[in-house]
Amino acid sequence: MTVRVEDVRKLLDQAAGGAVEIPVSVFADPDAAALVFPGGTVRIDGAVCGSRTLSVGGQARITASSAPVVVAFTVEGEWVTGTVAAVDLGAGRSLVLVDGAPDGTSLPAGAWALTDGKALRLTRRSPAPPTDPDRLDGLGRALPAVKQRDGAARDRTGRALVTEHGILTPRPGPRRRKGVRVLDSPAVRGWSPIGTPGGDNGLSVDYYNPPLRIAGALTALPASPPYKTVVGGVLLVDTGAFNGSAMGAYVIPDGSGADPSLFAYGSLGSQVGFGPPLFQVRGISAGFGWNSRVRVPAADALDDFPFLVALDNPGEIGADDEEVDPLKVLGELIGGGNPWVRPQQGDLWFAAGLAFDCFETFSGRAMALVQTGSDLTISLLGAAGMQLPTKSDKKIARVEIGIEATLRPAAGELSIGAAFTEKTFLIDPNCKLRGGVGMKFWFGNHPQAGDFAFMLGAIPKGRELPARYPKQQPAGLTWGVGSTVNITGNAYAAFTPKSLMAGGSLEVVFQSGMLRAWLTARVDALLEWNPFYFDVGMGIRVGVSATIKVWFVKIRISIEVGVSVRIWGPAVGGEATVHLWFISFTIGFGAGRRNQVPALDWGGFQGMLPPPENMVRTTPIAGYTGEGAPATRGAVKPWLVSNGGFTFTADTQAPVSKVYLNQGADTIEVDTDAPVDILPMHVRGKGSELRIWLTLDGRPRTLTPWGRATLRGNVPNGLWGQQADAPNDGIIPDKILGMRLTSPPVDHGTSTGFLDEKAISFDPINPDGNQPLSAGEPATGPEPTRPGGVIAAIQDGIDTTATRTSRASLAQALAGLGADLGVLDGDLSGYAHAAGTAFTAEPMLVAVG
Repeated sequence: MTVRVEDVRKLLDQAAGGAVEIPVSVFADPDAAALVFPGGTVRIDGAVCGSRTLSVGGQARITASSAPVVVAFTVEGEWVTGTVAAVDLGAGRSLVLVDGAPDGTSLPAGAWALTDGKALRLTRRSPAPPTDPDRLDGLGRALPAVKQRDGAARDRTGRALVTEHGILTPRPGPRRRKGVRVLDSPAVRGWSPIGTPGGDNGLSVDYYNPPLRIAGALTALPASPPYKTVVGGVLLVDTGAFNGSAMGAYVIPDGSGADPSLFAYGSLGSQVGFGPPLFQVRGISAGFGWNSRVRVPAADALDDFPFLVALDNPGEIGADDEEVDPLKVLGELIGGGNPWVRPQQGDLWFAAGLAFDCFETFSGRAMALVQTGSDLTISLLGAAGMQLPTKSDKKIARVEIGIEATLRPAAGELSIGAAFTEKTFLIDPNCKLRGGVGMKFWFGNHPQAGDFAFMLGAIPKGRELPARYPKQQPAGLTWGVGSTVNITGNAYAAFTPKSLMAGGSLEVVFQSGMLRAWLTARVDALLEWNPFYFDVGMGIRVGVSATIKVWFVKIRISIEVGVSVRIWGPAVGGEATVHLWFISFTIGFGAGRRNQVPALDWGGFQGMLPPPENMVRTTPIAGYTGEGAPATRGAVKPWLVSNGGFTFTADTQAPVSKVYLNQGADTIEVDTDAPVDILPMHVRGKGSELRIWLTLDGRPRTLTPWGRATLRGNVPNGLWGQQADAPNDGIIPDKILGMRLTSPPVDHGTSTGFLDEKAISFDPINPDGNQPLSAGEPATGPEPTRPGGVIAAIQDGIDTTATRTSRASLAQALAGLGADLGVLDGDLSGYAHAAGTAFTAEPMLVAVG
């Protein structure tokens, strides 16, 4: 600085409790001073000066506002060597101007914003970077030119932007925001520039030799138990014509018994698609994970899903700057409290993606993700966009949609969602569409099987639906027509097994100077069919206001008129409201509005239940040997079952309070539960009985000795609860639903029982002939005798030395004749033992020769 101490002291002495004006030219860096104090002068009102300490405090005009300020000068000899100006913005925030080399501050020279414990350098908006006409996205727009770097280290200091309206600072914490997310154009081609990788906890690479650029990082990160370390890596490659990425992580367990976890994912893209114009592929990707699971995004969050983003621009994953940091890409994947990829014992996943163009007008990216283990999940994710006309610079429509579909077969749930992005417009780029639709279906063994929901937009208050139904962002349009007219519209709809509701609103506002006019119209309708009920309302309001300035006073005059009508039934009734700018009144007619859902009669409630053939079922489980398994009580064909044992179940779709076995005098009660409530009928404490009996050949058989186990499960609260807003996500757990019965063990007995002659008879020979044996037939040949002792002779003589020698001689003779006997067993003790059990009686013998 080249300011003398005496000059500054005179300037402060002249203030004398008034105002001090310090030209920014006094500072060594006038541009930095102008970021805090605009206008070329630092004016401090109500100044409190210290001429000896060379300091001044008061109220100063700063960027877009005024605030308390303290300016202190550092002196060395007769010269001022440094200046610190501190502006207190309240709530722990401040602006600091450091000029020269002042004492008492660790900040470098320049203008700073201090907020949330961080120092952000003040800067102004830089001009838009030049575009490269040879680098185009899928919609024909020029992309920024590739930045050429000399390898110098980047300045990673945080920055705050100075505007004419104030100072913009980065929002702390995660950058996720509610509302419809902006999907980056799925047709973007090319890359964000790759920056120099940072970090010292691992390895990094940065190679640049035009047109080739390679950047990557391999680092170790902490992990939560049962893991101790995550070793992750990212590699990004850009050749100008092609780009690719590879990313993965290996999670090391801490020795507590957990298995390691790993995942890998890669992508390859091109600026020019391959294939016919009908369908051109411009990117592919694939990945897998072991002991790992991927978080599936909703349709309005697909722009943040790293695996889908990597199909077009891998460097855009987690990027919040104009250049790409590989470590930020890795942190977006596995870092934070809700990472995209996390370890999950026993899980396995595979992913494959595709980026494509159709007819040079429709561009998209899609991915299939299959996960198994703890829960089988099949997901299809995609984002697509197009604009019309395709060749003209003036567009009349642009549509970008994100789609998500997830099937969980084991859990019995299918969800489908689609959402517009904020880049979607019709007719005029200022006519923005927003919102989305969602569908869910429940099936199989899910407690809500048979239920479904279709949702458009956000359901307004007063139209509450079960928490399990999909939640959507508001749907509608916003259109700014010129600078004076704004049109805003909203819509919603919901279709469920019980009701249909729909509605919307339209607001048109004209604003020109001090004159404002508006029109607001709305309609909403509810239709229920079990029991039948409707509730329809509509209204309209028109108003105008003007602001008049009289001297120093502004007077606002406003006039508004409107009318609204609501009709409901049965019983039919309604109300009409008239609104004037000075009074409002409501006129009712007909029946009053219901304050609770009316009770159904038994016929109406039956319509909410499954068909009778599915309401009570008997199902063979084990031991059924027939063709096809009759599963309903309506089946009249008898079951053919195994005599070795049989198991079947008898269950119902309704909760059971008592279970009985057998019929008549043999009936026994085997299990009980609480009485049954019927919410749609407003009935409580009713009995529900399940009776099971067995007949064999038309005669009853007792089930008392059979093994039995009670079947329990969940039932919907909407049918069997006491109040509509019950907890547990609309289900009632652990209710009796049936019984599993197993036949007693088979008793084979110790005798075959009585056998008559018919059981051992033989078929006659036709035609008849001489029987081979008869009582009077003379014997031919020698007559057999039963001398006795034959079994003992065989048993004692078969395993002797003489027998084995004779057996070996016989085998040798047969081998000499060419017989192949193989290897003979020399141990004949088994034959000796078998001789005592092989004969049922002493054999009969005849003389030889």
